[in-house]
Amino acid sequence: MRFVPAESACGFLSDPALRVPMAPKGIRVTGRHLPLVLGLWVLAMTGSSSPAPAQEQAKEPVPGAVQARTEIPYKDGMVVLHYDFLESITKTRYRIRGHVVITFRDMRITCEEAEYDEATREGTTTGPTRFSQNQQWFTCARSEFNLATQTGKFYEATGYTDQQYLVRGKTVLKTGRDTYVVADGFLTACLEKNPKWGFSVGGGTIRVDQTARLRRVVFKLKGVPVFYFPYVIVPMQSKPRNSGFLPIHYGNSNSKGKQFSLGYFQTLGPSADVTVFGDYYSLRGLGIGGIFRARPNPQTDINIYAYGINDKLDQGGALLMVSGETQFRKYYRAVADVNVTTNFRFRQAFSEGFRSATIPEEKSLLFVTRNHDSYSANFSFARNEVVSPQRSLVIQKSPAVEFVSLGKPLGKLPFVLYLRAGADGLSRIDSTIDTPPLVGRLDFHPRLSLRLPSVAGFSILPTFGMRETYYSAHLSKDAEPKVITDGLHRQYSELEIELRTPQLERTFKSRRFGEFTHLVEPQILYRNIHGIDNLREIIRFDDEDVIADTNEVEYGIVNRIIRRQEGGPGHSRDFELLSFRIAQKYFFDPTFGGAFLPGEPNQFYPLNTLTGFSATGIQRPISPVSMSLRLTPQPGISYDIRGDYDTRLNRLRDGSVSAIWQRTRYTLVGTYFKTNAIEPSLFQNHHVQSQFIYGNVQRGFSASVTMSYDLQTKALLNSHSRLNYAWDCCGASLVYQQFNLGVRSESRITFSFSLKGIGNFGTIRRPESLF
Repeated sequence: MRFVPAESACGFLSDPALRVPMAPKGIRVTGRHLPLVLGLWVLAMTGSSSPAPAQEQAKEPVPGAVQARTEIPYKDGMVVLHYDFLESITKTRYRIRGHVVITFRDMRITCEEAEYDEATREGTTTGPTRFSQNQQWFTCARSEFNLATQTGKFYEATGYTDQQYLVRGKTVLKTGRDTYVVADGFLTACLEKNPKWGFSVGGGTIRVDQTARLRRVVFKLKGVPVFYFPYVIVPMQSKPRNSGFLPIHYGNSNSKGKQFSLGYFQTLGPSADVTVFGDYYSLRGLGIGGIFRARPNPQTDINIYAYGINDKLDQGGALLMVSGETQFRKYYRAVADVNVTTNFRFRQAFSEGFRSATIPEEKSLLFVTRNHDSYSANFSFARNEVVSPQRSLVIQKSPAVEFVSLGKPLGKLPFVLYLRAGADGLSRIDSTIDTPPLVGRLDFHPRLSLRLPSVAGFSILPTFGMRETYYSAHLSKDAEPKVITDGLHRQYSELEIELRTPQLERTFKSRRFGEFTHLVEPQILYRNIHGIDNLREIIRFDDEDVIADTNEVEYGIVNRIIRRQEGGPGHSRDFELLSFRIAQKYFFDPTFGGAFLPGEPNQFYPLNTLTGFSATGIQRPISPVSMSLRLTPQPGISYDIRGDYDTRLNRLRDGSVSAIWQRTRYTLVGTYFKTNAIEPSLFQNHHVQSQFIYGNVQRGFSASVTMSYDLQTKALLNSHSRLNYAWDCCGASLVYQQFNLGVRSESRITFSFSLKGIGNFGTIRRPESLF
């Protein structure tokens, strides 16, 4: 044991003339230690060994005050004692008092009085004590400790074994460096004197950075008992993934009855897990589901979701969803996105979202791609299904190989080469067509673009291409076409000429609106496709097959207003305040090489290049006028207005208005759209969708409302309303959801409660985005 000298120990002045007493055995004394040892001898002679009155809390040494310091070296480290007074009880045991601090490696004990045995490294503290080790710390009434084994016992203890959970216990036994045993304790993540929630436990074992395994647990809200659990496993901070049963979820629906959900979560090593769960509906039956997740390396992510129910009302079915992605070296990437449902009625009845419950389309895709520079090579399998009451439309690609060049300059020549080449194995099944399991399609499509210099601001960009496609099967020309397994060639040439004119520009300055610039951009594009005389014989698998002859010119004009916004001294930025585009097409050949069928809905390329609402049954040389306006008065606020006006029928064909308001505390999004059935190929629709979000679901009060309303039928198709309040350690949510989708007329209320670090009793979800 080694004393470290100080100028004045324990408040006594040293006197060199006094005789130095014998030092206890094991303590080395040198001439430098005379003042300290003398002070200790005087202290013993004056009877100062009686314990001092207990303080209300363990006191740290006063900064700048002079204290005695003792160092006791061991093989595995050094014990350092700081104190005001010391006395020897036995040859190896000492009592220290006054601002006591005991440190050993990363352990620290602070108190007013302690005893320590140099030989066994055991000790005790009297009065308020604080213990800390890394992120672990406790305050207690008294304690026992063993620095050799890093164990101890804390009485009436309160503290943390990590940075998240507050632990209280009549006794807390430290059984190892990172393990604790709690008796008659309490665990919570709330810091208040009267916590919002917590677990009263009869006993439990805590493994730092792993789990807390609690026995005889009573869950309390504001001290009121709510649930009793014989055994609970709580994940600690550094290992949030732990196997165990998930909290029970309860809900109520007028079409499904009362809902009880229970699940089990199983970890599969450090980077994979599986969840098995069941939903019991009192009016429908039992649904079983599972979720598998894996991330074997930073470049790979796999998610599999499966669910099914044998419904009492004959609306049951099964769903499989697979999503995965992995990145290989040398620019290779593989992606899986699979969505398969046994029937659309099941999806309508049990889907959680409005989109999946209303859009009768399922897409599945598996592909491997290599992208480098301007080249892309792809190998894929795909399956698309559109659900129909009679017979669903199913199109499959198994497999498809594609090579694409997005544009490669040909040396120093003013040419840019574009290329697409593909080989596909296809099949199609619907109510009228049933192709062989494998229909071959070979496609070769090069294009060459010429870069010409501009003259006085005018420039011409011509692009010429050729395309040849071979099909191993085609359709007959009968009124009810049949699939013929004979080869079919499609050949055509294409020419596009884009005329770029000078941009008209003028800058204005106004006291009210500041500085802004008005830009006028004319747009002219000529397109000619020639050689397709067998469109009706081509089986339509995707948009590569729906191409018709055309000889057309597209013209329009775009007005832009660019406004300068000052961001501070010497800082400004330009943003587009307003953009307005109006465009139209003139068809030199309104029959599209004989492909147009009057009185029937026609939708093919390039009819669909001007507007998304391109179906038409009226043959005309001039297309409807397409207009779009976008206004952004300031960041976070924007408006979008679109419409198509039929100049032949003098009627609005379709229109939409969308608005987005985003502020710190709220977000408002809305869309109104309408289509008019002014010709047989169009359908009538009158619809509005909106979403309002207030607050932050992570803190304080928040609310949201999402709805979809059919103005034509005056029916509320779907609504999702949520009230949520999140405290620092828990949160509560109340959700009301409503569906009115023909086969599904349902409203339900769900209540959820979340605990910090534990999970959700139920589900707190953000409302589905419709935009």
